[in-house]
Amino acid sequence: MMAQSWYSVVEGEMASVDEAIKKGIRSSYPELNDMCEAALNYRYHEIRPALSILSYYLNGGKDPKEAVANAVCFKASFDGLHMHDLIDENGKVLSTKKKFFAKEPSTTKVIVAGDFLYVMGFRQAYSTCPKAVPYMIQASATITNAIFDIVNDLRNPEISCEKVMEIIRKKNAIEFQIIMESAAAQAGADEDALKRMGLCGCHIGTAIQIHRDMEDLFGDGDKPRCHTLLTGTPTLIMFHAMNDSVIGQAVRDAYTNTELALKDAIAVANSIKSSNAVFKCKEVIEDCKRKASEILSSLPDDRYRAALLEFIGTL
Repeated sequence: MMAQSWYSVVEGEMASVDEAIKKGIRSSYPELNDMCEAALNYRYHEIRPALSILSYYLNGGKDPKEAVANAVCFKASFDGLHMHDLIDENGKVLSTKKKFFAKEPSTTKVIVAGDFLYVMGFRQAYSTCPKAVPYMIQASATITNAIFDIVNDLRNPEISCEKVMEIIRKKNAIEFQIIMESAAAQAGADEDALKRMGLCGCHIGTAIQIHRDMEDLFGDGDKPRCHTLLTGTPTLIMFHAMNDSVIGQAVRDAYTNTELALKDAIAVANSIKSSNAVFKCKEVIEDCKRKASEILSSLPDDRYRAALLEFIGTL
């Protein structure tokens, strides 16, 4: 994905983002450095800072250093929060993601490394782009509440579609909403523009998360993890699968099974892959892409808007 032309527009700034983060998160502990670097290099995590930089320039920003600073603080903090996702509801490091680090770390080390990245992001914000701090606080509070929502609804086959979409917006899409809105604020955009960029980011983040949840079940050039099915995590694909007239009951039985084996989870995922649930999720993704594109179409026609529209087309 990173080789595509939309990304080349901000490739120079992204190199500066990587350099700034490497300088800002160094500690005296090699293992901590390795864990942080693994989190920062995870393939999906380049997208947020790139969209931040594009949003900054699209809204009239001129200073590359300011564009990079906004991207750096969010990348570090959000990637730190995502390290906590490697810990299940029982406080254990998820074995299904054991290749994430060079060696299997303890729960304590994952928590510490995640907190370290999170704090470093705030330190970067306070020192280089203080306008981002209120946005980071807002995102942190929203994500925290969403985590409790998720835990409260684990393995709940009666969860509503509305609740699932709310969780996606609060836990995942909020990151894209906040980072694009904050970038616009750094550029000096007015209130209407901030709302537009935030809403655009929310649509983009929602589409990305729905796709990622399907990838978790079906794989994408790799074996499926089926993490959401094994843990009973509420997702849109699981909601539609559990309510499918043909496979619904079998999916519900698997979803609520606390001792479900991976091979059995993969078998259930294969049945979901050929069901109408996939079509319904793709419909939502296309609707999010359309809404995000419509918002961008009202903005000035330049290479940054073109890059954002091209990125949306890849989702």
